[in-house]
Amino acid sequence: MKHKGTVRLETDRLILRPFTPEDALPMFRNWASDKEVTRFLTWPTHKNVEVTGRVIADWCKGYEAPDYYQWAIELKEIKEPIGSIAAVKTDDRTESATIGYCIGRRWWRQGITSEALREVIRFFFEEVGMNCVNACHDPRNPNSGRVMRSCGMALEGTWRAGGINNQGVCDETWYSILRSEYGKEAKPPITIRREKNEEQRTVEVLTRQAFWNVYGPGCTEHYVVHILRKHEDFVTELDLVAETADGRIVGNVMYTKARLIDENGNEAVILTFGPISVHPDFQRRGISRLLLEYSFEEARRLGYQAVVIFGDPDNYVSRGFKSCSRYHVCAQDGSYPAAMLVLELIPGLLDGRKWFYQENSAYSFDPAAAEQFDRQFEPLKKEYRPSQESFYIHSHSVIRSQ
Repeated sequence: MKHKGTVRLETDRLILRPFTPEDALPMFRNWASDKEVTRFLTWPTHKNVEVTGRVIADWCKGYEAPDYYQWAIELKEIKEPIGSIAAVKTDDRTESATIGYCIGRRWWRQGITSEALREVIRFFFEEVGMNCVNACHDPRNPNSGRVMRSCGMALEGTWRAGGINNQGVCDETWYSILRSEYGKEAKPPITIRREKNEEQRTVEVLTRQAFWNVYGPGCTEHYVVHILRKHEDFVTELDLVAETADGRIVGNVMYTKARLIDENGNEAVILTFGPISVHPDFQRRGISRLLLEYSFEEARRLGYQAVVIFGDPDNYVSRGFKSCSRYHVCAQDGSYPAAMLVLELIPGLLDGRKWFYQENSAYSFDPAAAEQFDRQFEPLKKEYRPSQESFYIHSHSVIRSQ
């Protein structure tokens, strides 16, 4: 590994270069004075351009060191900086760099930050010889995570209460990419986005294919998908699909509101999801993980504090779910079903009180209506599979109360 310092880099739209004292005014005007830009950052909003000038002066002193990396993101179109990107930490022992970035609100959602990060990753791997580039973001700022994913970085996990920013103590969701992964032919990208109205039938067919004969002969999950959309507690912002580069929908997850009620009758609105579906040809490729992680970030942004589901613990513990008994969340009869799992999205709600989970009525349906609905689809053979017995065991097991 050979450090090169903050050298000038260039992309189609951008010039990445060292800051100069003349950048104080555009930096203050374009991003440093905006509370929305600094909301999840570790440094406070600048009160005046003099503060910005002092910050840049400190940065300029650092440029003498070969392992110091602090770039201004200059937009060629306007010939002035609109943001910054830096290695906030380098470690020669692990040959790694931790990246931080921000740009002005006017230039959000135009792929500019991704363009800058992609060039910095290239520089560190191809010119400096780094082995790992990583970055983190507050889960309440999901757009930052999208930038990391768009640059080929893989999700490592969330360090709960692992950092401090302008919102106080916060979780940190970490991504990384290794030199061995960089430059290899990528798998066709998967895009996570909202379901469109004209795609509803496609998603129902997908769900039927994903669940047929899994939990019982045939399935009813596609009917559940059909009726969920019409329920008043359906969360349209969290009705998501996974789409391949060629436009094929291969996954889906849906959320509805649910409720927790404590022993004093206090009620909290939370979330539950299901079904989560991945086409059989695309299973075991990490698509369900992408759907869940994306939806968790969106749910945090919407202010939801917890998710309660019924599912196989083997499928969800790795995504951060824990047994309901860990949080004193029980079923209406006071039992702790082994399949009832809880994910705390934003700490604070599940504070040790005993909570009774009230599943949404949207999941109650007439089996005869589900059977009639299924007749609208291509006939499939109903069969027994071992997964059905496994489901029976999980769904009928309870944990002894503590």
